[in-house]
Amino acid sequence: MEREVNPTISIIVPIYKVEQYLHNCIDSILAQTFLDFELILVNDGSPDGCGRICDEYKKTDKRVKVIHKKNGGAYSAYNAGLDVAQGEYIGIVDGDDYIDRDMYETLYRLAIEHNADVAECSLNIVSENGLSPKENHGKIEKGNHLFALKKLLEFPYLNGPCTKLYKKELFNDLRYPKKLYEDSFMAYKIYYKLNKYVFLGRGKYNYIKREDSTMGEQRNYSLNNLDGLEVQVERYNFLKQRINEPEILNMAEYHLFNQIMFHYEMLQIFKELDPQKKNREMIKNIIIQNQEAFLNNMKLKGYQKIIFASHLNLKKFDNYFKLYRLNKKYQNIVSNSKTSIKKLLT
Repeated sequence: MEREVNPTISIIVPIYKVEQYLHNCIDSILAQTFLDFELILVNDGSPDGCGRICDEYKKTDKRVKVIHKKNGGAYSAYNAGLDVAQGEYIGIVDGDDYIDRDMYETLYRLAIEHNADVAECSLNIVSENGLSPKENHGKIEKGNHLFALKKLLEFPYLNGPCTKLYKKELFNDLRYPKKLYEDSFMAYKIYYKLNKYVFLGRGKYNYIKREDSTMGEQRNYSLNNLDGLEVQVERYNFLKQRINEPEILNMAEYHLFNQIMFHYEMLQIFKELDPQKKNREMIKNIIIQNQEAFLNNMKLKGYQKIIFASHLNLKKFDNYFKLYRLNKKYQNIVSNSKTSIKKLLT
């Protein structure tokens, strides 16, 4: 009996309500110049014809595996694929996107040449206006886990899993959480674990910008969106406890700041979501707990730091917040000096 040989790469595709895009996605994967892979199609309870399309591909290509499951969201589809993946490396492609023919050949070659745990490329945003690359300098950048974390914080789109080729062992003790923004909860943990990382500044992954999937958080805001704040708090605390790199921590604080501002504003606008003001109080507590770090942050401008000086008088928090919202008018009235801010508010 011939021994079954495991594929080099397992490519996982989470699928839900993407019938009109799915053929293009799967065809782009099956057309890869790198041939030694298995394709795991995870039908996440899609109510349209996606399940039938998956089964059709399974009949025509022995590399295709299909999982049909109850709808559980992207995190559960990713995990279902990881649980059965046999490859040495893991790739993920969303069911409404497509990839260049040489994407996995390019990433695999980079991973081998540089002994990298994660090889990554840039992406192209595909819209009605055409194709727009995020980074297109063509350079190869490489480094250790600190370099990777800095890259992740500098370019937040890299939180997504789809531009990467991972060594499967990185997932040995990790699975995607049952959260909104599950990829952001996972990315920094993977980057922290890796030894070597390589990035190609060339778009090989093509992200379809769909109107029905990008309506905007401000128009569809709910308390579930607070997961976006939770991941920033968790990431900042995780990094603060494990590394001593001021530049990285400053960047993590900066992203936390932006999430605080966004969510506090949304809860002000949609007051019915937070009638007891519990979540707004929670946000105030995050500011108080991190007040010194925020006031000393080198990336935040003086006008931004006004909001963090609210610990001087918590009752005036909302007034400071209103001042912040007028930042374009007031941003030049305060210097970056912590002393100047305190003087202004006393």
